[in-house]
Amino acid sequence: MTTLVANTIGLFGGSFTNWLKKLVVKAQAAQARNATIKELSRLTNHDLNDIGISRGEIRHLADEHYKNIVNANLKGWV
Repeated sequence: MTTLVANTIGLFGGSFTNWLKKLVVKAQAAQARNATIKELSRLTNHDLNDIGISRGEIRHLADEHYKNIVNANLKGWV
């Protein structure tokens, strides 16, 4: 559905299409960030220790994951 909308709107202006694609990527990255926080938060401190992170690093790691998704998917668009 998103591709159809983006392609249809692309007929009317490329810059709007690029903006829409960026918006979709950012929304998907935000979902991935929230899922990362949720999954890591479910682990016990012992399990987190086993994989080498502390509970205080969870949000930072999720934010880095978000930035990696957004930057990797937007290369060449900006």
